[in-house]
Amino acid sequence: MAAGLSVTVLPAPPGKSFAVVAQVALIALLWLGADILSRRFLPFVPSSLLGLGLALVFMACGMLRRDWLAAGADWLIGEMLLFFVPAVVAIVQYAEIIRSHGLAVLIVILLSTVCVMVCTAVAVDVAWRFQARNAQRKAS
Repeated sequence: MAAGLSVTVLPAPPGKSFAVVAQVALIALLWLGADILSRRFLPFVPSSLLGLGLALVFMACGMLRRDWLAAGADWLIGEMLLFFVPAVVAIVQYAEIIRSHGLAVLIVILLSTVCVMVCTAVAVDVAWRFQARNAQRKAS
C-alpha cells in the first residue's frame, strides 16, 4: 500500500454480515448470468449493461426485490475506492506515457466522466418517473 494511504473497512452490524455476503453473491450471479448471455448471444452488449437491464426487468416483473440487493449494493459502493487502486498503480507504473500523452488522456477521462454522469442522470430520471407512474397506478 502507498505511504499515507489507509483504508478503513467498517464491520457490518451484527446479523447483517450473512445478508451482505448473500446479496453480493446474488449481484455476482446476476453479472455472471449476464456475462454468459452477452458472450454467447449479444457480444456487442457489455455484460455489465445487460446485467443492469436484467435486474431492472426482474424488479419490474416482481421477480427480484430491491431489499434483496440493497445491503450488498451499499457495501460494494462503500468499498468502491478499492476498485480504483489498480488504476492508480497503473498510472504510477506508466508515468512516461502520462508525461507524453497526459493532455489527451486527461481529455478522454473528463469527457468519459461527463458521459457517465449524463447517462446516470438520464437513467435515474427514467427510473424515478417509472417508479412514480407505478405508485400512481397502484394508488388509483
